[in-house]
Amino acid sequence: MSVHVLIGGAPESGKSVALQTLTAGLMLDPATQGLMIDGKHGVELAAWEKVAHGGVRSDIDTATEGLEWARNRMDERYAYLSSTGTRKITRGMGFGLLAVVIDELSAFTLYPDKKKREAFLVPLHDLGARGRAAAVRVLAATQKPGSDVVPTYIRDLFDVRWALRCTTKDASDTVLGSGWAARGIDASTIPLGAAGVGYLLAGASGPVRHKAFHLSDEQLSDLAAYAADLRATTNWR
Repeated sequence: MSVHVLIGGAPESGKSVALQTLTAGLMLDPATQGLMIDGKHGVELAAWEKVAHGGVRSDIDTATEGLEWARNRMDERYAYLSSTGTRKITRGMGFGLLAVVIDELSAFTLYPDKKKREAFLVPLHDLGARGRAAAVRVLAATQKPGSDVVPTYIRDLFDVRWALRCTTKDASDTVLGSGWAARGIDASTIPLGAAGVGYLLAGASGPVRHKAFHLSDEQLSDLAAYAADLRATTNWR
């Protein structure tokens, strides 16, 4: 995965289903380091507690601490690249992917304490802006990611957009980008009850209708346990 991913949609549209689909795929690679930030009091990402750095972070202080940790790892990777005269991290260098997974991003971007909110946004922006060459990827889910929820200077860093069911055409365009609804790509046409179904914009061909794979709590628990076992026998930076 060489991109950052933003998932948006109305309540009950399956944002967490979509995010878990991606997270499970990433964490089953024992080389992947995971930073899990969960704005729903840790409920959605709880299964990954044992394989996430510092556990699942659900308050803005520990979330910001986690982002700063990831930022430091990113800087270490850039220092390695500088020392070796190379321009991007590849698997043969001994570094795995560093995945920053954030569910309900708005819980942090709209946090009432401005000082704490800004302290969260600064490293988040840095990871989005500089993370690609260092094999750092940000995956975030929220409801309508308007500029009042996700500042445009951060939202524009997400290459891949996944619009699940939205309530309006404007909301769909807020996720995918302006103009798609007028061209017939409109996530507000997705029916109620179709959780995890949405339009995925991941290439030059434009958005395609796509469905996330639903994982039950038991399945997530089994996958997370397997991911932990895999990491017990590997040694990645």
